[in-house]
Amino acid sequence: MIGDRVREVHVDLGYRGHDYAGNATVHVDKRQRGRTPKALWKRMKHRAAVEPSIGHLKNEHRLERNRLKGVAGNAINAILSAAAMNFHKLLRACERKLVPEIRAIMDRILHQSLFIGFLINLPSA
Repeated sequence: MIGDRVREVHVDLGYRGHDYAGNATVHVDKRQRGRTPKALWKRMKHRAAVEPSIGHLKNEHRLERNRLKGVAGNAINAILSAAAMNFHKLLRACERKLVPEIRAIMDRILHQSLFIGFLINLPSA
């Protein structure tokens, strides 16, 4: 994607009325498919699937306001926000896998310490 020119732009209904005169083709999303080709319709719906992720980044990972300067700052801010979101997903996945294993280990340790404590406290005959 680096260095490539944008050929197609998919926008929502709020974009109507803007007079864009660039080289890219602007596709305005519709409510119903109608005569829209199936491949184009799928790309439009993919844009709609990405929007919740962007909203999550804005709300939960500090993408709502850029505190870094310039175009490079914009890129760095977006990359760090996405990395934070992916790191959070990774932590949740690890937690789901590791918590049962840690519990089992702790149960074994507790059971062994109770058994050792029982052996230590045996009355002498």
